[in-house]
Amino acid sequence: MPDRLITPEQVQDSQAQPTECHRGPYSLRCDSLAQADASLVSQWKSFHAQHSSDEPMLDPEWLHGYFDDQIQNVRFYSLYQSGRLSGLAPFLRRDWPMQWHLGPWKVAQCPLVRLRLLGTSLEFPADEAAYDMLFRELSKAGRDFDTVYLEETPLDSFLWTYLHRSEFIRKNYLLYQPRPAAPRPALRVEGTFQQYMGKFNSKHRNTLNRKIKKLREGALGEMRLVRYESPEEAPAFLEQALEISRKTYQWARYGRGLSAVEKVRKRLFFAASHGWMRSYLLFCGGEARAFLLGFQYNGRFLLDEIGFDPDLARYSVGTVLQLLTVEDLFAHHRPHVFDLQEYGGYKEVLSTDSYLEGKLFLFRRSAYARLLRSGHRACALLDRTASSALERFNLKATLRQKVRGW
Repeated sequence: MPDRLITPEQVQDSQAQPTECHRGPYSLRCDSLAQADASLVSQWKSFHAQHSSDEPMLDPEWLHGYFDDQIQNVRFYSLYQSGRLSGLAPFLRRDWPMQWHLGPWKVAQCPLVRLRLLGTSLEFPADEAAYDMLFRELSKAGRDFDTVYLEETPLDSFLWTYLHRSEFIRKNYLLYQPRPAAPRPALRVEGTFQQYMGKFNSKHRNTLNRKIKKLREGALGEMRLVRYESPEEAPAFLEQALEISRKTYQWARYGRGLSAVEKVRKRLFFAASHGWMRSYLLFCGGEARAFLLGFQYNGRFLLDEIGFDPDLARYSVGTVLQLLTVEDLFAHHRPHVFDLQEYGGYKEVLSTDSYLEGKLFLFRRSAYARLLRSGHRACALLDRTASSALERFNLKATLRQKVRGW
């Protein structure tokens, strides 16, 4: 196998040192969040408040709490024009291997250190010269990471267009999109909840109302939705949400859900202490049966994790929880938007709006980068072929259930 893009010695030198460069009307500096002084952090917060107040990933205070144990790896690239801060791009350096999968089975795991863009896009002026400066510096500075990773870039953004048309990117990076673009669903909290329910056709609306009514009438005992927001409420929410999450196949099969217990605990208590926690439990018969862990940052409500007791799937407790949560968003401390995050079929049903977003790797050109791209692409092609065959013979749903059972 070809050598990796970086050496172990370079990985150890992972603390970003303050740097600065100048080109044309712009200057660019890089600072780690751990090293930034109070004056610089204040500049970042002021810029964030003026330009994108609903995007938490541009708020250094949010990042300091959300990535509490990784702040030495959070880097801010600050763009200045005529001495004035005019752009901000936060990144997180993380050891994050690339996995090759066939269906639910992992067939290979390749070492990879990623510099991940935090947030959906760059808060930069729509100027190719400014973008060139950033990606030129990233190509020079990338001694301690293998790839720049963009996880949720809107296809209608200047960034997406730039990356696919830039001569500089074409010559200096190997661009790889690991999967087709997917919708990012969102729910605009506008009008009334009744008007929102009117978006569903009458048959589907009646089905949803019937599911809620069944639980409200006591099919599983008394039903109630409880909202948790304060630091004092966080322990009770987390304790019961963890009990539910441990029962799910996401926890058992993939180590997901709330399985990173200490990280979840820290993030939840941090958010609660800043007034950003907004989470829910659905109780039936005095026992928590479904949870939704979320955060409300200014006018944006973010879905972080959701889960329900799989033994009650036939009662649609997950669906009921989601609809009751939406109803509560209309009634209490209303956000502008419910950001449903990465695509899922159940999220699309809830949404009122969506836009296409894609994932991108920007590798420096090398044999190892080509190996990663080729292997990942080949596994994805085999996976799609097998999936189509299973669907053709109506075996896909059966196999999925068996895998979850295992």
